[in-house]
Amino acid sequence: MTEYKIELNGMTCESCEKIIERVAERNDTAVKQIDVKKGFAIFESDENKILMIKQQLSERGITEKGLAATTRGDFSRIKKYFIGVISGEKDFYVETKILNYSFASAIAIIAFFIFAYNFAMPSIFNSIENFTGYVPLIFLAIFSSILIFGSYEHMNTYKKDMSCMNGMMVGMIVGMISGFMVGAIIGATNGMFIGSLAGMTVGIGLGINLGRCCGIMGALEGAMAGLMAGIMGAMTSVMLLLDNLVLFLYVCFTISLAILAGLSYMMFRESGSTAAKSDLKIQFLDFLTKSSILTFLLLVIMLFGPKGPITYL
Repeated sequence: MTEYKIELNGMTCESCEKIIERVAERNDTAVKQIDVKKGFAIFESDENKILMIKQQLSERGITEKGLAATTRGDFSRIKKYFIGVISGEKDFYVETKILNYSFASAIAIIAFFIFAYNFAMPSIFNSIENFTGYVPLIFLAIFSSILIFGSYEHMNTYKKDMSCMNGMMVGMIVGMISGFMVGAIIGATNGMFIGSLAGMTVGIGLGINLGRCCGIMGALEGAMAGLMAGIMGAMTSVMLLLDNLVLFLYVCFTISLAILAGLSYMMFRESGSTAAKSDLKIQFLDFLTKSSILTFLLLVIMLFGPKGPITYL
């Protein structure tokens, strides 16, 4: 083993130190010293691994002095990531498993809903005024419940290795997307007040739970995101009651899926493969149960909860 002192550009804070340590760990290399102020790091390794470390740090914006950074935002890397997830490559074991859980849960919940509507409880559904109008929103409730728990469980696998900056991003994005989706669905069927309460409850709860891994700052970021998104989701639905509301929600929820997929890619780039250091703890039945419970709660509120003065149905 040889010591290598590398002078680096792009180191600005504690998060950069953690990135360097994680990259070194992934390459079985010891970090002897990191000095952010003076801009250098000392590694104990062999030459081949040092070259890999330099390349991987460059991809994350931390470059050896005198060398240009690798272009970031390269769509070919994004494409490679998602192809790896879909094809079930080893480095994307956790992501692939969550994707499989999500599809299987969606099929199971939709199948149960169809069975209940046609055979188990037809009289209850038929007694609900204008029930067919609820159906597009019910599918959105199923979609959002699975998406919320899929992203939550995925980010949970990174909690031990999150930097403060990443923790705040995770708490903010998951809290905001989940709060907005729930607020928008319930806001459409029950009005601004109930929709805001439901959206804030889910968004703040998940935002705090994920953000607190990096302390009070991350928890507050998650709480603030859930608060704003819950209100904005309900407000959006109420404002669009007479203007293609359902179509807009489908477009908006598709964009939410893309944002959460981007968060997945971001954490992979920042922290590496979860398969290398931790397995997904939740099993399919637990995932299905949690998704079903949230879906059930949303449906109960939508169909039987108190209604505001202005609603879509």
